[in-house]
Amino acid sequence: MKNYKNILAGVFLLLSISSCKKQLEIDPKQNIDANVALNTTADVQNALIGAYTFMATGDLYGNNLVFIPDLYASDNYLTWRGTFTTYRNIASKAIVADNADVRRTWITAYSAINTANIVLSALNVVSDANTKSVIEGKALFIRGIMHFELVRLFGLPYDASGSNTNLGVPIMTKAVKTIDNVTNSVARNTVAEVYAAVENDLKSAITKLASVDDQYAAKAFLARVYLQEGKYALARDVANDIITNSPYRLITNSLEAPFRTKNSSEGIFEIKQNEQSNAGTSNDGLATFYASYQNATGGNVGRADALVNTTFYNSFETGDKRQTEMIYEGTGARTGFFTKKWYSFYDNIPVCRITEQYLIRAECNFRLGTNVGATPADDINTLRTRAGLGNVVPTLDIILNEREKELDYEGFRLHDYKRTKRTIGTFAYDDPKLVFPIPDREINVNKALKQNPGY
Repeated sequence: MKNYKNILAGVFLLLSISSCKKQLEIDPKQNIDANVALNTTADVQNALIGAYTFMATGDLYGNNLVFIPDLYASDNYLTWRGTFTTYRNIASKAIVADNADVRRTWITAYSAINTANIVLSALNVVSDANTKSVIEGKALFIRGIMHFELVRLFGLPYDASGSNTNLGVPIMTKAVKTIDNVTNSVARNTVAEVYAAVENDLKSAITKLASVDDQYAAKAFLARVYLQEGKYALARDVANDIITNSPYRLITNSLEAPFRTKNSSEGIFEIKQNEQSNAGTSNDGLATFYASYQNATGGNVGRADALVNTTFYNSFETGDKRQTEMIYEGTGARTGFFTKKWYSFYDNIPVCRITEQYLIRAECNFRLGTNVGATPADDINTLRTRAGLGNVVPTLDIILNEREKELDYEGFRLHDYKRTKRTIGTFAYDDPKLVFPIPDREINVNKALKQNPGY
């Protein structure tokens, strides 16, 4: 991948030539000068797929955006045994400003944002109104979720009771097509401003997308954003809409199916992986770090670097299928406990599942004292029944515990602990050590960027 001069220097587009429902299919790519490439509708559509392609890499949803939030909040949860110093430093909260995994996440997220902006800037070449609307909606979706992921990692957490004037990340809405467009004086926007921009992009995307699948992918992220902001009524209502009106349904007879079955009824938004196109099978990718077993020919699958911590393993209730069926004892590169969610290099990565929406609706209804769509007990016990457990009368702690067990190792722990103001090990939820540094390379070329405290 091209090593850009800074976050604005997305001079080239990473392009591919096909995609499919709810998923990202990565085909052979080429670098094309944006100034000359986007002259037809097909050019713009291919560029849009290029933005999706960025998100499928190990830099983003192919690994880091799922793995790092859990590694960062690893205390009594995830045990790192690998040799990669960048990940070890994240797990130990001893990050330096030139951490390579921090840097590549920043660079590639902004590359996706810039490609989305290039697509938006080229909409005038698309003559069909419906096609134009869909392309615009998808580009806004990408730009919105990338800004959301960045602000959660590089800024202090959104505080529903605060002004949120602390620094977030730069909001990029202008396309950079050539090196002449690059500017070295872009400052960070506030956390409040970034969240407002994310909301606007997602809400606008929903109005422009024609496909039900695309609309509900944007809605699933919007519900997640609202929950992160503590906008419980809005989060509840979006989650209820998804549960009630979308085509997505819980798979009641198998906890593993959403992770083994491509395009499952639970997967609202998935990153497609296959033997030809995946985030990695040796030095990158979720299964690379999480898996530890022998394949049919006796070869080891996975590096077995990320183990389920025994404290977390022992925190499950007796008979909980989320422990007995979704955690296994390693037989490959390492022994110990491993999650079965990230088991094969070629399984799709469900970024948004309908399961999360039940948890959002339950939590928000409980906090608000409402029963929109269902009672909190109904939603929580629906998930507990699937897990082989009996009913409970939910408290907030029970709901948050069910959320942690349902969504373990899917990239939620850091963000959930921050938004609920819980400590992570010995670190307070708003400790600067739980915020990524702005990469040194960005600070060096852009003096308007201020570094986070402690770096």
